[in-house]
Amino acid sequence: MTEQAPKIGLVLGAGGIAGYSFHAGTLSAIEESTGWDPRTAEIIVGTSAGSSIASILRGNVSCGELLDRIMSVTTDPVGMARLRQVSGRGQRLLGGAWFGPASPSLVAREVMRGLRLRPLTVLAGALPAGRVDTFAVGEQASVVHDSHWPDKALWIPAVSLKTGRLTVFGRDSMEVDVSSAVEASCAIPGFYKPVVINGQRYVDGGMRSATNAALLTEMNLDLVVVLSPMSMDNLQYSSPIKSAIRSFPRAQIRSELRALEKAGIPTMLLEPDSSVSEAAGVNPMDPTRVVSVLVASSSSAAESLDNQDDSLMGILRKAGRLLESPADVPYPG
Repeated sequence: MTEQAPKIGLVLGAGGIAGYSFHAGTLSAIEESTGWDPRTAEIIVGTSAGSSIASILRGNVSCGELLDRIMSVTTDPVGMARLRQVSGRGQRLLGGAWFGPASPSLVAREVMRGLRLRPLTVLAGALPAGRVDTFAVGEQASVVHDSHWPDKALWIPAVSLKTGRLTVFGRDSMEVDVSSAVEASCAIPGFYKPVVINGQRYVDGGMRSATNAALLTEMNLDLVVVLSPMSMDNLQYSSPIKSAIRSFPRAQIRSELRALEKAGIPTMLLEPDSSVSEAAGVNPMDPTRVVSVLVASSSSAAESLDNQDDSLMGILRKAGRLLESPADVPYPG
């Protein structure tokens, strides 16, 4: 009888530019430690920065390519210029029409929910519409994907500014290209412009959850691997700002992991330690920290994998042995 390969779900969470580097370093460490190629995941859920990495993986760009490109970014004027564009550096972020809530109706709708009010959804509607264009965010996805959605499952969450509901591009019935979905999922309220898809404005999927891992509770999976750049393994109470930033995502992802475990799906969580948090600083959109975050993440992930449950590592190693990697595609220039 032919040995069956495990079905692995991969969840890539929000985290800005720092999160992008965290994903690249951590995924490379996973592949090196287990032989499992993240591109062979049964399903990938990518939120915000995670959606960008998810789209690249589904475009068959390897983790090695990701790693090499980020490591070389400081000596690559084109790459650094793109990073600066994504981060809003040199752009006018205040003044002019930058005032008033982006969606007063959404704020009113949430207030009417009373005790069921969702604070992040209120924030999404209350913040002004951002000024930074999202084109550079989706540019790489547009290079590796044509107008068709990839054949292998790719779910990209974003939040509607009209209803506050979560739309999952790639799962929900909606005509959209991958680059537009990535732009919508990355559209941080108050920073990036909302992205219009089929006449409706969307913002960052992280306004519902930093990972949206709970979307996989009804999937038939042998393991869900979650990368959560916004949380932290141990909160640093000596650093109240970092603790405040990371405490809510930390509680949120643990709640979602409990939901997955309750559904009978084993989980593996990889999140920043103090070294990664120090490398990232308090601004996840700082383009000058990409290499330091990458290096710290690679080292941190290797150590974390050494301490993971043997049965979970065995699932990844089995998948690495049985699943064939796709043909490599160059990193989008």
